[in-house]
Amino acid sequence: MTPHKNSSFTRRTLGWFLAAALCLGLALPSTAQAAAMPASVESPAPTRGETAIERAMKAVVAISPQDEAARKQNGDSEAAGGSGFVIDASGLILTNAHVVAKLDTVEVTFSNGKRYKGKVIGRDGRTDLALVKIEAEGPLPVLKFAKSSKLPLGAKIFALGNPMGNRFSVTSGIISGYDRAYDVAWPVNFIQHDAALNPGNSGGPLITEEGEVIGINTATPPETIFDIGIGLAIPAELAARIAPKLLADGKVVRGRLGVTASSADAGMAEALGAPGKSGLIVDAVSKGGAAERAGLKIGDLLLSVEGRRLEVVRDLSMALIDTRPGERVKVQVIRDGKPVELAVALESDDDTAGERGKVAALSMDLGGDAQGGFVLGFEFKTGPTGKVLVGKVEEASIGQMYGLYEGDELLAVDGVAMRDPAAAMAAITGSKRDVSVLRIQRAGQGTLHVALPLSAEAAKARRPGVPRRFPRGPL
Repeated sequence: MTPHKNSSFTRRTLGWFLAAALCLGLALPSTAQAAAMPASVESPAPTRGETAIERAMKAVVAISPQDEAARKQNGDSEAAGGSGFVIDASGLILTNAHVVAKLDTVEVTFSNGKRYKGKVIGRDGRTDLALVKIEAEGPLPVLKFAKSSKLPLGAKIFALGNPMGNRFSVTSGIISGYDRAYDVAWPVNFIQHDAALNPGNSGGPLITEEGEVIGINTATPPETIFDIGIGLAIPAELAARIAPKLLADGKVVRGRLGVTASSADAGMAEALGAPGKSGLIVDAVSKGGAAERAGLKIGDLLLSVEGRRLEVVRDLSMALIDTRPGERVKVQVIRDGKPVELAVALESDDDTAGERGKVAALSMDLGGDAQGGFVLGFEFKTGPTGKVLVGKVEEASIGQMYGLYEGDELLAVDGVAMRDPAAAMAAITGSKRDVSVLRIQRAGQGTLHVALPLSAEAAKARRPGVPRRFPRGPL
């Protein structure tokens, strides 16, 4: 066996041991890079008279690029500063992937002023977690994961980190809620709390009064980057599953279906012949991918994966978060109004870039015209090759607000293929439903589905479509 293979085997073995220790809330094993250290390495004993918060702060670190050149090379302002904490006495540090961004090395600083060069040994952009390794003179203080991230609502918690350049600060608050979402695709059910978070807190621990970690502080709502009393933390249970994989392999390789999809509520589902249902509508199927091989088609309504219901895009990401390439999953769909079950052998989702699209909200005015009528504000036309294209789309019209662009090719209305502009418009305006689903082809983005409300009342009850100005990756 070559030295390279032996090193990989050692990292994998230690990764599995690490997983068991994390799940039990114990001190973590030494890594392959510190294999010469005794297996029973422990963090230094606590100083007598210290509070739990003071002990915990000894394991918190400030993370920053090593120098200005590295910061410029990285080209990511968020990597200008962040937080992390030691999870293994030999020098293993957990933080956010966006804190280390594209850097290979970082500077790690402890509250006692000691500085170390840290090597980024693994990152997972999908969950925004990363591992950094430092070589210290001896065992380091360690923060342990709590056995459960589910404290009662209102339980007191503390956020430790380095906000706004104010190093080694602590803020306090309570648990406000669980299972919170940040954006449409990030597959994490966040812990919500009201301890103040600001830029620089990213990657720092959210701890209990006993000093145990229940979460990794990561974000505030998309509307603001500063504290507004709503902080979001990655649950410790998820971090405990991801960290061993990063230690063993440097990344997390999951399975994916090989589709892009959009949320389809009950109104959209009914328009597609599935009344009383909701799920995800397949916008595109990767050529030669897992979904295509299993028989999934554009326009299918995805209901569940392995019995897990799908209602928004992130549900699919979460359903696949612990899967592996080649794993077979059962997918329930509605096709042409009829239920279909498919077995999909997942393809590889090697997501190491850590890039996520940010969703922007839209405002709208749905007052209608002066006579109280409802104006869609777009037209169809015949293209040069006989295709049905979206023509002029009026500014601030229903068509524009719900996602139509001039030049979009119309493929189908409510699942029925369209080859004539007049017939397409008649199918929409003559519908008795509240919503009409338009399947379109857009240059550079592939197949999309636009849910178009057909009355002012329906439009007011629905959120406008989000303009697709960010990259969408297959799921």
